[in-house]
Amino acid sequence: MQIPTILLFTLSFVHTVSAASLNDYQWIGSHNSYKKALPESVYQYLVGLDKHAATQLNYGHISLEAQLDSGLRQLEIDVVNDVHGNRYSHPELAVRFGENWLNDQEIEQLSKPGFKVLHIPHVDMKSHCFDLTRCLSKLVRWSDDHPKHFPIVVIMNAKESQPSFIKRPAPCPFTAQTFNDLDKVIREQMKDKLITPDAIRGSRGTLREAIVNAGWPDVSVLRGKFLFLFDGNKSQTKRFMQGHAGLAGRAMFTSLPADDSGAAIMIVNDPVINHGEILQLVSDGFLVRTRADADFSASRQEKSKQRKAAFSSGAQIISTDFYPGSPQALRDKYEVSFAKGAVLRTNPFFTKSQTQHLTQEKR
Repeated sequence: MQIPTILLFTLSFVHTVSAASLNDYQWIGSHNSYKKALPESVYQYLVGLDKHAATQLNYGHISLEAQLDSGLRQLEIDVVNDVHGNRYSHPELAVRFGENWLNDQEIEQLSKPGFKVLHIPHVDMKSHCFDLTRCLSKLVRWSDDHPKHFPIVVIMNAKESQPSFIKRPAPCPFTAQTFNDLDKVIREQMKDKLITPDAIRGSRGTLREAIVNAGWPDVSVLRGKFLFLFDGNKSQTKRFMQGHAGLAGRAMFTSLPADDSGAAIMIVNDPVINHGEILQLVSDGFLVRTRADADFSASRQEKSKQRKAAFSSGAQIISTDFYPGSPQALRDKYEVSFAKGAVLRTNPFFTKSQTQHLTQEKR
């Protein structure tokens, strides 16, 4: 599926690279990309309940568009299923503390039925866009303004729980039909910008067969497009796959066992413990998403160890809360990036001449 050359990025955040398939690259993205910082009142309340848990929520991000402008090519969006609307328009802790977290436009978004974008219902609520269609439209507009951009991976999570100290009704569950509805929203918003499992499968019998035998398409044919990856637990994945064996007909990919007919992209979040597993999956031709950090209480040494493991694992998609310019990176003076602050490079797993970058990431 490769071609001799591709149009090269000339922006400062991308290393010079030569023609390659999608899996021949390694890029950095953000975790819970939509999230704004906690209100101080909520942070202090959570510290009183569980200081460690409060620390894990003490972060936020710049806007989705600003993240894309900075060069990130992976985003993450969490959704809750608000069947009737208004379930989250008056967050419980905001009411309890006598605070107003939302402006009129945000309340309007939350008043309508549909998928809502937020982290923890009634607690960690502040978002750069509350309505999923609004979030996706932001991505489409940005893409229209940058039509030759490197393909963007959007990780999707389905939220079905909330803390026990919240007394409002629990989030609505995601059924197989709910996932069909979510697929529909993604297709309607992304249109021809969407890379689906069926498109990658092509004329091959299964998606896995296409990946293992033909490989991922060349980046040149994927520019200006988006790939969605559902990150669910076992129960959610079972519901997501119902009626869609091998991901046939789905708008999103999902992480499946390497021998599954729908295997294409794997989520292996701990590159320290699972370093060998990631190396094998990458060697077999799969895309892998891992995390360069996952614990805000970790020491700088521990964070650096996980970052280095993520880079050297060959995983193509590396999520972090500490990308260059993020509020956390500026606050903690710690950054996750490749050499010279880059967030996209040739994958050193496939390009031996790039291995020096493994120990040259910007500190």
